[in-house]
Amino acid sequence: MLKKWMRYMLLAACCLTLTGCARKETGSELLTETKDAVVPVDGKVDPVVEETPEGTAFHLYYGDENAENIVQKTVYVDKVTEDSVMEQLAQALKLDSNIRLKKISFGMHGGDKVVMLDFNQAFADYMKKLSQSGETVVMGSITNTFLDCYQSELLLVTVEGKVLDTGREAYEEYLEWYPYVESSYKVVDAKLERDGVSITYPQIEGLGDARMQEKWNDIIRSTEERAMEGWLSGGESQDDSYEVSYVVKTMTPDTLSILMNGNICEQGAAHPYSFKYTYNIDLNTGESIRLADHVDVDRLAENLFAGTGYYVEESAADYFRERLEAIYGTPDSLARSLAGYDYAEDGSAPYGYSYLENGKVWICMEVPHALGDYMEIELDTQQ
Repeated sequence: MLKKWMRYMLLAACCLTLTGCARKETGSELLTETKDAVVPVDGKVDPVVEETPEGTAFHLYYGDENAENIVQKTVYVDKVTEDSVMEQLAQALKLDSNIRLKKISFGMHGGDKVVMLDFNQAFADYMKKLSQSGETVVMGSITNTFLDCYQSELLLVTVEGKVLDTGREAYEEYLEWYPYVESSYKVVDAKLERDGVSITYPQIEGLGDARMQEKWNDIIRSTEERAMEGWLSGGESQDDSYEVSYVVKTMTPDTLSILMNGNICEQGAAHPYSFKYTYNIDLNTGESIRLADHVDVDRLAENLFAGTGYYVEESAADYFRERLEAIYGTPDSLARSLAGYDYAEDGSAPYGYSYLENGKVWICMEVPHALGDYMEIELDTQQ
């Protein structure tokens, strides 16, 4: 948390100057001294990545459309290697086709993990042609991508084993994380209030694709308006109330996942009734993300019946399994239900809901009122 806070503090200064603000030190140390301070790591160092149905996922950092900020997105490849990472960087940054990463090696320096990259001369030639801001974006994107991929703290860049000197910067020292923007859009509150109904719902602002933004703002707004009209037309007492709010669970350039939390208080009821639903948006395609789009629901159903591949509160674990068996009977029946989770483009009513948070998939499953009406279950999609 501290490191992330520091990144945001650095962002303002870096955006003003667009200089090599990620240097760990400002002194002019010899590259040989920097290299000698690194203790080589024996054996193979594997990237820290996530296996998904779409492929092996890792975070790619690159410049935004104005080349002013470094942004992040998730990409999927068959296998993450230094070559596949460089291929994705080359496409995103539009690097010279002659640039090659000759060698990657790893070490330790004072308890910090170090990634060392040695490029060919074409990389130095390309960097010298860039503006100051362009150089910062390219170096920051390479630094952040490799540090993230290999979960390291420091990066050292050389060209043919020697100092990379662009004429503006001589990269003789370690590089750390460059400031980056997690998303270039924002989510703002919109409200519907009338006769005991209070709905706070999300609206998207600043999305690069205006048509996609309008589409999803209309979908969300009309869904909430229908919910309000449905409640008001039901002849409920004036003393009853219907309240909805939301929590943004994931907000990246690729994905927006929002959990809606609702409460109904009816006159004479001992306790309010709670409910949950979600909006999950693929910001690359503009389509709704459904559970079955990125989770093998057949395998998930088998795991849920076997009591593996998920996490719930220990006090509710036994009941959860009993309820699954009582309601669905077989894994096949549960799989059919899971396949119908989340909003579909055809507007059909979903059987349940899921959301994404910190790279994990969660499902919201209805349970008896005594247990809170809904249970949020974290899935281990690696099993």
